[in-house]
Amino acid sequence: MDEEIEILVSDEEFQELKRHRREFKDNLQNLEGLERTLRVLQYRYLTERVAELEKKLEEMKEHYTSLVEFERTAKKDKEYLMKARADLSRENRELEVRVREHENSP
Repeated sequence: MDEEIEILVSDEEFQELKRHRREFKDNLQNLEGLERTLRVLQYRYLTERVAELEKKLEEMKEHYTSLVEFERTAKKDKEYLMKARADLSRENRELEVRVREHENSP
């Protein structure tokens, strides 16, 4: 607000401006107050937004951790099921051999 502006006015307009000088000063002070308020509100908004984003980041980290744990568990389950499937297949072959042997014996 340190900038100067030159405005050319008539004597009549100048007298009118002088009569309203106090009102102009009040408006200028109000404007400066509004600018300060705006800066405070902007700072408050930004700090709240940062807090919200940090909270979201923590939630995402938790979700990621649980997904990694789920993936690890799924891999273990898959390995277990593949082993169980192999055991069942082996057992099934052995039983088929026994059944054929039993059917072929007198």
